[in-house]
Amino acid sequence: MNRLGTEKSLYLKQHAQNPIHWWPYTAEAIKVAKDQGKLIFLSIGYSSCHWCHVMAHESFEDQKTAEHLNQNFICIKVDREEMPDVDQYYQKACQFFGRNGGWPLSVFLTPEAKPFFVGTYFPKVPKDGVPSFMEVATQVNQAYKDNSLELIKNGMQVKELVEAKPQLEGKVEFQGHFPHPQGIMQALQQFQDNQNGGYGVAPKFPHFAFYEWALEQMLEGHISQEQGNFVMDSLEKMLMGGVYDHLRGGLHRYSTDEKWLVPHFEKMLYDQAGLLKILTKASIMYPTPLFFDSLIQTLDYLENEMLHENGYFMSAQDADSEGQEGIYFTFSKEEILEVLEQSEDKELIDNKEKILEWFNITDTPNFEHGLNVISLNHAKREEFYARDGWELVRKTKHILMENRKLRIPPATDTKGIASWNFMLVTSLLDVIQYCRIDVVRNQATHLLNSCLDNIHKNFLVERGDSTVMRHTTTKENTLSYFEDYAFFTEMQYRLYELTGDSVFKQNADDSVQFIMKEFYKDGVFYTRALSSNESEAYGNIPVPEFDGSFKSPIATFLHIIRRFELLGTNNISDSLSEMKEFLTHRSLQHPLAAGESLRALTFPTEAYRKMEIPQEWAKEAEFKAMIANFSSRFTLSYHSRGDHFWQICHASACEVQGKTFEDFKKLFANQEHAPNE
Repeated sequence: MNRLGTEKSLYLKQHAQNPIHWWPYTAEAIKVAKDQGKLIFLSIGYSSCHWCHVMAHESFEDQKTAEHLNQNFICIKVDREEMPDVDQYYQKACQFFGRNGGWPLSVFLTPEAKPFFVGTYFPKVPKDGVPSFMEVATQVNQAYKDNSLELIKNGMQVKELVEAKPQLEGKVEFQGHFPHPQGIMQALQQFQDNQNGGYGVAPKFPHFAFYEWALEQMLEGHISQEQGNFVMDSLEKMLMGGVYDHLRGGLHRYSTDEKWLVPHFEKMLYDQAGLLKILTKASIMYPTPLFFDSLIQTLDYLENEMLHENGYFMSAQDADSEGQEGIYFTFSKEEILEVLEQSEDKELIDNKEKILEWFNITDTPNFEHGLNVISLNHAKREEFYARDGWELVRKTKHILMENRKLRIPPATDTKGIASWNFMLVTSLLDVIQYCRIDVVRNQATHLLNSCLDNIHKNFLVERGDSTVMRHTTTKENTLSYFEDYAFFTEMQYRLYELTGDSVFKQNADDSVQFIMKEFYKDGVFYTRALSSNESEAYGNIPVPEFDGSFKSPIATFLHIIRRFELLGTNNISDSLSEMKEFLTHRSLQHPLAAGESLRALTFPTEAYRKMEIPQEWAKEAEFKAMIANFSSRFTLSYHSRGDHFWQICHASACEVQGKTFEDFKKLFANQEHAPNE
């Protein structure tokens, strides 16, 4: 019997009609496997995952495959968005089997729920040296029958490795507090793709946290012009590529090729959070129409397609529609010409050949089935960056989007994820603070006002005399996850900075104390609350240190502790010295995968500044216009004494003070770049 029919998760419901006798992940399912002495097949994925759909159609809808699984396994389906700790546990196990991990994740467990073989996607028939799923399932089952004691022993060894405290594999030698940012950039030169931008080869991921670190260091003047130009060139080529949705806004998950051209078309909420942050900070130095329009488009996309009627942001949109990946987003050359010619806009008709050239549409399609992924031709940027040229680009995008609206869109997963929503709010706050274009700031402010109260209501739930955090809107009761509390803390501190409301600061302070009590032990932060350890069949593992699908929550936590400790309420930096040491060397060993750690560690303690100002200034338009100039090293703090006294302090002393807002303005008039010095 398939038991997924009553689940609220869209991913689980997608499998509710499979002939496989799926269980949701429950203690009962684990107990049945143990009582019956059956192996467990654990399949982890998410609703918008293209390869999850492929494996479902090929194997999980196949009657013969289902019969084999039902006879020999207890089969469990997990939505990785609902249960991130389960996913992180077995993704880590996958690495010990020599695989990179990813989705769908295919895990084979002993009846006692110990992993003894883990892989990802397995095809219907053997392909490119990868065995078929039926071959894997059959061989795994036979191996257990022939040598169960050995497999149980292997499972225990994998369990111990997965749950072990992470150890440093050597240290990186450097002088001073941390290597200079330019040195890190130079070390990465060997991985630069100087032709297409970005680092490494296909598939290419956006590395949002790394680029945000680079942009912040460029604003500080710590990265050379040559390296800064490469960063900007990379971001521009990425935003001109098909990985960005030029018609609607928002970024697809990653590019399958080195040119940023053909993506996997799913759109994840956390990617939009990362995109907003780098667009905002890049636009400070390089105010191109591409960056500003991408900000406007993405904010519009979030409001109109990703904001749930209950006021939170939904998790993702599918890669597939009408059973085919990318068909909603792509056009044939003939379709584009027809849309332009029928537009009744003489400018579009007269310039149709130029438009095809600007949008990389040729007689040779760049996607499947004679279709084209929409992109912009970087070689023609000087032409379309001109005022008249960009207006033509905008017109073309608009008319193609109107045509696209007539199609059947990909499904949207309507669940809300706490951590992803908190990241998105923090990104909106970055737009509000740093973007210098009023229309963009106003759009972000409107969106923030539309969602903020509802996000608190949806994810902070009253239970008796206490408030608990709910990880997902599809489950009433969820475990407490480190990522939720870390990103909640960041959001609350940033809300305090931009509003001056002390309630947000108190929320953040309380969250820090909760994190230290519930997630921290012997120098390690754990994925879920320590109080849940005994209730789960899988271990509680240390929080992964690297940026994964989104920025590292443990690095984010360290970053906010270091930024906000000058407020004087969370003096716990000394307690985190072991974690800081670990993240320092891990980030230097793999900087592209550790952008958030670089953000947390690059500045010495002496570089941070607290700007203490009157609370009423937070509401003043003139002050709000000034905060775009403040370095990310500066923390805003408010007093409510009733006067206009202000001061700027570092860890050991206050450097400059004043008694009026006029004094404050004079500081900037006399030292134009004072906040960055």
